[in-house]
Amino acid sequence: MPEALAVLILAAGKGTRMKSDLVKVLHPLMGQPMLAHVLNAVRYLEPDRTVVIVGHQAERVIEAVERPGLIFVHQAEQLGTGHAVAQAREALADFSGTVLILAGDVPLLSPQTLMDFLAAHRQLEAPISVLTVELPLPGAYGRIVRDEDGFLARIVEARDAAPEELAIREINTGVYAVDTALLFEAVNGLRSDNDQKEYYLTDIVALAREIGLTAAAILTPDPDEVLGINDRVELAGAIAYLRTLTNESWMRAGVTMIDPATVYIETTVKLARDVTLWPNVLLQGRTTVGSGATIGPDCQIIDSTVGAGASIAKGAFLRGADLAPGAIVGPLTVMDR
Repeated sequence: MPEALAVLILAAGKGTRMKSDLVKVLHPLMGQPMLAHVLNAVRYLEPDRTVVIVGHQAERVIEAVERPGLIFVHQAEQLGTGHAVAQAREALADFSGTVLILAGDVPLLSPQTLMDFLAAHRQLEAPISVLTVELPLPGAYGRIVRDEDGFLARIVEARDAAPEELAIREINTGVYAVDTALLFEAVNGLRSDNDQKEYYLTDIVALAREIGLTAAAILTPDPDEVLGINDRVELAGAIAYLRTLTNESWMRAGVTMIDPATVYIETTVKLARDVTLWPNVLLQGRTTVGSGATIGPDCQIIDSTVGAGASIAKGAFLRGADLAPGAIVGPLTVMDR
């Protein structure tokens, strides 16, 4: 029988660097809130329990991503990642197994990367594992310090690191797999005697080592997947990355794109085989496009159904439209229902 798995997603922060009235995890990324992408990846893991820690604009966050089986826990005061995890104590009180801890502002993690991480965690039989990645310019990320056997000795925040530690390129992604037997015991031992007066989840590594337990650092090869979004520049980078992946996936599924670099397809859109998309096409919302349909250049289609074999000419705007199979839409047509 596979080991029980719970997923804990930290999504309580406001995200002040976004300079927005909207909480960070609800900023749209290719048609869905940032947090929804994390939840979509988690669904493939088939966890026994999924807990989301909410705080700023909690009601709005819950409304945006609520689905059957999700457990929401409110963090009234944001006192760091360790404090956020502590809020899940009651929700996980009767759970025994592995807790996968993710951040709601790291939306590009693929299900495969998460499955590989969990498999490595179980193979190493370490009570705590941290997903890591190497960056050419690690900047302000926490550095991974390994011991002589290659296990994780500690995570050092950049502002606290010695020069030789700052030279380390392997960084903490903020993704953890922790046995429940250790997690809340370690969280209980966290202290806030730092500049921010916060309880850092990274400190549980040192606490585990102090009581004689091993900690694993599991390196992932793709830095684009694991980097968080803190501002709108990084959000734009995530959109570009995900758009490329989305377009490549559709082309491999049988969709022709004359100029993929100019085509924008939200992740909620569905396309059939033999669809042809000309440059500067935007497909958004719950749009579906039937087999053999052609969408000309400079078209924007939102929440519409395009029947098989339909043809849409240059510059059309469709919202809420329902085109029959074989329909012909002329240039610069506006259909807004």
